[in-house]
Amino acid sequence: MAISNRVRLVPAGRNGRPLSVATLIVLAITLSIVKPWGSSPGTARPSIAGPVGGRAAGPSSGAIRAAGRSLGVSAIPSPSPASNISGPCYYGLAWRLFTAETSSVGPVHTWYGVQPLQASGPTDPRIRAVQVHSTAIGQVGYCLVTQPKGPIHVLDTEAWQLVPGSAPRQILLAPAAGTAPANPDDGVVYLPPPSKDGSAGLVWAPSVYVFVVRLATAPVTEEWFAIDIS
Repeated sequence: MAISNRVRLVPAGRNGRPLSVATLIVLAITLSIVKPWGSSPGTARPSIAGPVGGRAAGPSSGAIRAAGRSLGVSAIPSPSPASNISGPCYYGLAWRLFTAETSSVGPVHTWYGVQPLQASGPTDPRIRAVQVHSTAIGQVGYCLVTQPKGPIHVLDTEAWQLVPGSAPRQILLAPAAGTAPANPDDGVVYLPPPSKDGSAGLVWAPSVYVFVVRLATAPVTEEWFAIDIS
């Protein structure tokens, strides 16, 4: 079972108090008397990180890239701002499960970490389901990993609903217009599947849904994951 990690942005506050003028004066006098770097010849003088309130200079981006090359690390190009903020699937560093629901305060979008795996079918017990506790999930989707040369082409996606005591029921996946990424290789968002009688669903009914995403690799890769809505 995958666990979602929620991140909350909190405005920064001023927890510390500024040093008094007297304290600064005492500190300056102490440093002028001690000066350990000038006590003996040949002692290396420590580098000073610039004026008070400034930031110490860090390694340059060129130095970081050079260090990466010396360690055999392949640099991943930074995403463009547009790909990083457009739609539910920004630059993909990991697989994510996406859900959209309606609450009393408006639409709520949530991302969950998911680890797809190779499986023999929708009932394979190795498939781990992401637990989602809500009865108002209007859209479910996934976001893929973006490779250094771009996303891998998605051949197709299938899904099944697991019904206790019955065979898995394959469901129709209809992309949600206006929500899904422009490039389906970045990820897809789906509307609720129709019910057994064929009527359109308003929300994803409580159940376990298993997905398989087939990627255009050589040979073809099948990535399986599941969501348990309750």
